[in-house]
Amino acid sequence: MNINFELFDLGYILTGFTIGAILFSFYISKLKKEIKSTKRQYEKKSIGMDDSSLRIKTLENKIATLELALKKQMENKD
Repeated sequence: MNINFELFDLGYILTGFTIGAILFSFYISKLKKEIKSTKRQYEKKSIGMDDSSLRIKTLENKIATLELALKKQMENKD
């Protein structure tokens, strides 16, 4: 009789561990999805920042070129 109760208790314990493992695996998969989406958002922001800095550098180069052209034009007038 004691053996039956012990097996019954053991069954409860194993069932609890199994359910806990299943719930934990769902939680882990949810966290992995969130991490992937956060990485994608970070990469998009990073690409956007690179694009903005590239635009700024391009505009600075254009300004420098126009300043040089203006200086040359002013020298030719004198």
